[in-house]
Amino acid sequence: MPATATDLRELHTLHQRAKALRDRLTSGPKTVLTRETALANRTAALDAARKALQEARVQLKKKEHSVQSYNAKIDDLKVKLNAVKKNDEYKAIQNQIAIDKHAIDKLEGEMLEEMDKVEDQAKKVAAEEAEVKAFAAEVAAMKQLVESQAASQRAQLAEIETAVVEAEAIIPDAERERYRRTVKQHGADAMAPVDYDRKSQLGACSGCYVSVTTQSVNELINGGHLLFCKTCGRILYLPEDEQTQARRGK
Repeated sequence: MPATATDLRELHTLHQRAKALRDRLTSGPKTVLTRETALANRTAALDAARKALQEARVQLKKKEHSVQSYNAKIDDLKVKLNAVKKNDEYKAIQNQIAIDKHAIDKLEGEMLEEMDKVEDQAKKVAAEEAEVKAFAAEVAAMKQLVESQAASQRAQLAEIETAVVEAEAIIPDAERERYRRTVKQHGADAMAPVDYDRKSQLGACSGCYVSVTTQSVNELINGGHLLFCKTCGRILYLPEDEQTQARRGK
């Protein structure tokens, strides 16, 4: 029994449904991988920000220690100042105290600026931590969803692939090899309905948009064997509306 337009249309639909499921099974993990890569990049940036904040705090602490050291040194110099008897030594100690106090003033000025910067850095790091945490939860939820859907999609794909094999029984043995080559080349688009205008009696392959001869259209209406597009090689069939009109005409 020759393959009808309805048979070919149903087989084409099965191929398209199988492709859609394969695409979903492929695109889901790719999307998750892209998001995981983005999460890794954001986590790395957060780690760098944390390290920068920690280093800024360390440098601030060092300056605090320097101020403490200068103060301790000034206290010692003041003790010596009370003990010296020579005027030259007295002035030298006073000069050193003045130098150390100037160093303290400079350090304390720098520390005030750095404390403001550290506070701003800490706020930014805290905000970034919250964002990364929320993003990580989003990625985890997406991964779980994709994995949960994959099992159902694989089951559906197995059913459709079985249905494709069963539907391929309409392909005549003499044309089966060419059919398989066409499917290998074009995949789910191995078949194409003909765009046909009954008024002008002109048709075109919807796969490559090249004109189909009137004789070829008549062959499709009459049936009997598979008709391949002479340009792209796709298997042609009449769309449902045109098939109905052709049936009425006959």
